Amino acid sequence: MEGAVVHFGYLAVVAALIGAGVGVPIPEELTQLTAGALAHEGILDLRLAIPLVWFGIVAGDVLLFTLARRHGERLLATRAARRVLTPARREALERHFARHAFVTIAVARHASGLRFPAFAFAATHGVPLATFVLADAVSAAVSVPLVVGAGFVFWQHLSHAKREVRIAELSILALLALAAAVVALVRRRRRLVRPSAKAGPGLGGPL
Repeated sequence: MEGAVVHFGYLAVVAALIGAGVGVPIPEELTQLTAGALAHEGILDLRLAIPLVWFGIVAGDVLLFTLARRHGERLLATRAARRVLTPARREALERHFARHAFVTIAVARHASGLRFPAFAFAATHGVPLATFVLADAVSAAVSVPLVVGAGFVFWQHLSHAKREVRIAELSILALLALAAAVVALVRRRRRLVRPSAKAGPGLGGPL
């Protein structure tokens, strides 16, 4: 991977990330770490590497989403997708997409094993393209500087950088899950309060 990036520069980074987005077995994290390491060595410019990495990730995800709108059931029927997306997980994803599509997509972006089938599932279950693009873009905007930055800082110890990236991604995942829980709790409380508010005035009225 590093040799291709050195030779082809930014084009190799973007192409690798788009390929990873549609299922080519190129580790997305490794590509980002390599871009950061090469930026440290002066081969790439960090100020260009970060936005181009972000673009490559989002472009790959959007391409997957677009393809899945036409061929989603075929993608979900593959052995790899069925192994990850069990019937119980499919049912859970369907509920989450119906209630909190934006947060579910943002969380799935950082769940590497679930990302591909979850995005294909979103495309086949009515998630609007605009919602998908916005959630994916915001989620990637949070993680990309962290991952590329880890490659830049720990360029001599990429294995250590991978551990740091995993910790960062798990932290992001936990924060997003917490945000989803808070939103769900607030909405539930509002649903409980509204009937009480409507019934309240009638209790004190004339018989």
